[in-house]
Amino acid sequence: MSMRLDYSEKRSFNRMQVDCVVEYRLPGVEDMRQARGQNLSAGGVQFETEEEIAVGTPVEIVISPEQKLTPPLEAMAEVVRVIPSSEGGYIVSCRFQQMKG
Repeated sequence: MSMRLDYSEKRSFNRMQVDCVVEYRLPGVEDMRQARGQNLSAGGVQFETEEEIAVGTPVEIVISPEQKLTPPLEAMAEVVRVIPSSEGGYIVSCRFQQMKG
């Protein structure tokens, strides 16, 4: 039996809505900055932050779950899209380049 799933979006990975803290570090910056996670997939993450980050910027990402049973997700990623949010910040979409750990 063949099952056909018809998705409105043709994505490689399904996205999961999240509401969590995403920490990120920009090149040449020592401190991690915090943002609010919006969604997560096997291919990347989207978060909202107050600062605009240029498309193509490499970023170090750390997503720590509230439940300490699961270790943090640590990855190197690249910014692929930045759009202004309705709340005055920016919605940043990143594609994972390399998982750490």
